[in-house]
Amino acid sequence: MKKIIKSTMLTAAILILPAMHAFAQRLRADEDGPKGQFMLYGSLDYSKTNAPGNHTSSFSTSPGAGIPLGLGYFINNNDLIGVNYAFSSQKQSATGYSMKQNEAGIWYSPSVMIGKYFLLIAQVDAHYVWGSQEIEAPGVPAREKFTGYRLRAYPMLGVLLGKGWALKFKFGELSNLMTKPSNGASTNNFVAGLSGATFGTGISKNFNFKKKH
Repeated sequence: MKKIIKSTMLTAAILILPAMHAFAQRLRADEDGPKGQFMLYGSLDYSKTNAPGNHTSSFSTSPGAGIPLGLGYFINNNDLIGVNYAFSSQKQSATGYSMKQNEAGIWYSPSVMIGKYFLLIAQVDAHYVWGSQEIEAPGVPAREKFTGYRLRAYPMLGVLLGKGWALKFKFGELSNLMTKPSNGASTNNFVAGLSGATFGTGISKNFNFKKKH
């Protein structure tokens, strides 16, 4: 598992960084930037649909856990490392189906400036996944637990709002989600593309705890 995570992160960095250098600018080490600062980021999404005989609802860190909640640290003016957490919860009243999924892991994110107010950002996530879902058997509801992992790389566009705030727009994804129930075969969900299905939005805030001279 560790070898897969390291290989995925290294491959993504090798592919993403040269492309970013080609048409944008990374801050130099001696420039004024966010080095040494911390960043909190994430998104939340809630939806509910009422129909005759059926009510469905979902609550998550954006649909499908698209942008998780995270804490990062700027190791220099352009690169962050950190930890994050994502969750997804779904309910359907007609079938009695419910699902809860949690993810926690590490991430790496390089970025480049596009002009004064925009950032092109890449992010690589490696998550451990766990959760449960309720499957309605005839007369006997059963809750099934599952575990797995998610490996994911995706681009984002950042818009700087001032005072450490920024909007993040995720517009693509390359990922694999593997889940395995306690008594059953594993399932792999592979996603690759630039489309509405991979779109997500979030917000971030930088915090500077260094003393000003």
